[in-house]
Amino acid sequence: MAFTEREKAGILHHLGYPGFSAMAASVQLGFPSASQPLFLVYSSFDRILPESEQQVRRDLCECEAIENQLSDARKRLRASRIGEITLNGSELEQLRGELAFWQKRLADDLSVMPNPYAQMTYEGLGGGVGGRVVG
Repeated sequence: MAFTEREKAGILHHLGYPGFSAMAASVQLGFPSASQPLFLVYSSFDRILPESEQQVRRDLCECEAIENQLSDARKRLRASRIGEITLNGSELEQLRGELAFWQKRLADDLSVMPNPYAQMTYEGLGGGVGGRVVG
């Protein structure tokens, strides 16, 4: 059983890769682009063993669930306490940490790296072409 097109799109999304149908002109001209390492991910779709696909699907489901929880958590940003209930002020940060963990699991199961040009940071990795220089 191979990955569906929807699953592939989800994997690309969570690894920070664009859903391009063709390479960007900047790659064809020799300049780095967000799509440059994309071929490695597409290649992994063909190389993964059928018995390992379920692990990738599990990781993808975790990423999607956490992303949905992040969206839901934004609705609670207006309050820190509701009656007797005190809300977790670190919820977004903790969910982002969980998302980063599962994104790395997804990358590991496919034996690829998250997109190094992605704007999403992976605990020091990534940050895009416009990433901040410190030091």
